Amino acid sequence: MDHLIAPEERAKTASKRIIGSLNGAQDGPLLILIAGLHGNESAGVAAVENVLAKIEQTSAPFSGKIFAIRANLSALKKNVRYIDEDMNRIWFPSIIDEIRSTPEHAIESSERLEIKQLLHILDQLKNETPYPTILADVHTFSAEGSMFTLPNVSQDEIELLSKIYAPMVLGIGESLRGTLLKYYHRKGLLSFGLEGGQHKNNLTEQNITALLMVLLQAAGCIDSDDYPEMDDYRAHLKQQTHRLPVKTELVYQHIIEEGDDFQMRPDYHNFQRIKEGEWLASDQNGKIVAQCDGYILMPLYQSQGNDGFFIIKEQ
Repeated sequence: MDHLIAPEERAKTASKRIIGSLNGAQDGPLLILIAGLHGNESAGVAAVENVLAKIEQTSAPFSGKIFAIRANLSALKKNVRYIDEDMNRIWFPSIIDEIRSTPEHAIESSERLEIKQLLHILDQLKNETPYPTILADVHTFSAEGSMFTLPNVSQDEIELLSKIYAPMVLGIGESLRGTLLKYYHRKGLLSFGLEGGQHKNNLTEQNITALLMVLLQAAGCIDSDDYPEMDDYRAHLKQQTHRLPVKTELVYQHIIEEGDDFQMRPDYHNFQRIKEGEWLASDQNGKIVAQCDGYILMPLYQSQGNDGFFIIKEQ
């Protein structure tokens, strides 16, 4: 029992964490939106706020439930990826069990405390209908380039994401260790990442808003006829992604070790074509070259993070 944390203080923190919720009059899926798992990705939080406001203002019929959450409050406040450790790399069952069993006042890591407080909310979300529970983890990235989605290897997820006009990248969800998505995928949720654009690009908030609105329609929560702007959302997504491969898969991941002094070469962007042997980055050991032809994804242009870049190929 966390007896040193006053109930009113916990309630106050929870209210800041909850972006909003909506219960539809008709049965449908439970859609959990997680934004701000990394604190320098505030555009995702703003887009989720936009979507909830739009649905409430329209007052059209809604099927199912939405619950939207700010994940890493401390890092969001400081506009940094994380305070003590990457909050999206510690969702291992053993670590989560330890977090659950440790009182809040005894947790020293900022991110582990955030997870404990997040679990207080997530554990209460129950879906008592035959409809699926869908968890969308909303992110942005440090390089320029197109939005994309990160499904797990689940046909239901792939079928749903094929309806929202964003490239799908397979394999990264399985490759990354300790992610929230993998943790909840193992618990039977349809869980996937929505990568909306560069952190500070003016289009990123618009991208994510459009992705989420089209996702809600694809999941059967809303009817396009009730939202005249839905055609504009689809047109925007198609215009941003129509020249990109529909489905790709991971073939290489460059992991940064502590002390590597990793530096990405400038001006790479998502889905940029690269050639085997091309000089992509440098570290203390010298040049880092592409291991194969393909597209580069999420080249790292920020100080925090352990993934230097990914190489993907079209399926």
